[in-house]
Amino acid sequence: MPPIRDKFRVVPSAGRALPAAPDMPAPTADIPRAPGQTWVDERTRVAVGPGVNVSGRLVFSEPVRIEGRFKGEVRSVDLVVISTEGSVEGGVRAPRLLVLGELRGDIHGAQKVVLGPRARVNGRIEVRELTVCEGARFDGYIAMLAARAVQRQPNTA
Repeated sequence: MPPIRDKFRVVPSAGRALPAAPDMPAPTADIPRAPGQTWVDERTRVAVGPGVNVSGRLVFSEPVRIEGRFKGEVRSVDLVVISTEGSVEGGVRAPRLLVLGELRGDIHGAQKVVLGPRARVNGRIEVRELTVCEGARFDGYIAMLAARAVQRQPNTA
């Protein structure tokens, strides 16, 4: 009878327990977080609050969260979060973007974009690394950028 394997040891069908094979990972109590979950928990400034409609151009030098409806261009040198009830119609330029709500427009020169489980995105995404969670809807075009292309694009106002 072949030996029984589990995460901790190999137990032969008859005899004593042997140490686990070196290729087996050590047990861990950490449960992996959903993609973008740490960004949800990150401290951000609310730029457009819930129930608010704003249009124009928003430029930030810190992480920002959109919880209402915004029409125009959003720029940040850090993180932009479009909350579950948030909506942006226009372009977004930021190194990191988490879409939990709706985006109708283009994402330019991002390093990492996460489309959450209820995200609705319609537009063009230019990104180095993209995560699409189960349940997200996307209609548009994706251009995967090389690392140098992302670094060259200035994020100026």
